[in-house]
Amino acid sequence: MNMKLKTAALLAAVALFATGASAETVLRLGHVWPDSEIHAAAAKKFADDVAAATNGEVRIEIHGNSTLGSDRELLEGIKFSSNDIWVGGAGVLSTASETARIFTLPFMIRDVNHYNAVYGGPVGGEITKRIRDESGYEVVAYWLRGPRWLTTKVPVEKPEDLSGLKIRVPDSPVTVQSWNQLGASATPMNFGEVFNALQQGVIDGQENPLSLILSSKFSEVVKHLVRTEHAYEPVVVVMDAGRLVAMPEDQRKAIVDAANGAAKAYASEEVLKGEQTFVKQLQDAGMTLNEPDKKPFQERVGTEFVHKTFAPVADLYDSVAAVEAPTGQ
Repeated sequence: MNMKLKTAALLAAVALFATGASAETVLRLGHVWPDSEIHAAAAKKFADDVAAATNGEVRIEIHGNSTLGSDRELLEGIKFSSNDIWVGGAGVLSTASETARIFTLPFMIRDVNHYNAVYGGPVGGEITKRIRDESGYEVVAYWLRGPRWLTTKVPVEKPEDLSGLKIRVPDSPVTVQSWNQLGASATPMNFGEVFNALQQGVIDGQENPLSLILSSKFSEVVKHLVRTEHAYEPVVVVMDAGRLVAMPEDQRKAIVDAANGAAKAYASEEVLKGEQTFVKQLQDAGMTLNEPDKKPFQERVGTEFVHKTFAPVADLYDSVAAVEAPTGQ
């Protein structure tokens, strides 16, 4: 076969393959968690539900445990098509959107009911719109995550106890400035590096929801569990807004419905169930529970701090505070 015929045959084969494969859209979803984490399991349910709703026309490949990069790299990767969906802590969006700084403002959300009223209501819709306009990212769904707790190598009972402690935080300007304001030395670090950094003494503590503290086995390398409950940061399902709107309507609907359906309900149920048992499991694993008075912490990073330091989101902060919801869970 001469070169022209070989080339023609190759092009025909490629065209045939493309035609056969065109019926399936493959979307790569990245996250940083181990498979045992609640939201990793929720992401799997989300992928399964999308496949079922589209009769296999849309298949979501899950790449967890930081295999495609850190949260920030996964978010940025959406723009470069190295991945199509990112599921992670909403605060990371603040690297692309001023409005997204709202997600990790300390002590802003009062409890689970307040969280649901905020992110399931008009204020949540306004946050989503502003992020889309500022960054081109679409927040497809907000999933409940338990409040963030502090874990340290030494007991913490008051803000002064944080002085000199290197506390790992996500790569979020709000989180960094808030922990510095509380007296700690905030240390941004990729989540996948945290266990070894604690083990080697590079950092003195970290802060995360109980589910992630447990599934990451931080009890093996840090012994104090501090009930700060300082932030209810949502887990967000994020895509490129232009990419999502360009999809066929039925596929777009399947993705949005699945992200806000059984997967979201599963995450909420497991988080609420776990909040009743995770503390005991961590204590059984050798951690000591510290329950400081939260008021001195709240006073350092309250309304005055937010309005002075994060003025562009002060209006949203006030709107969140004004949202009424039943107390308790």
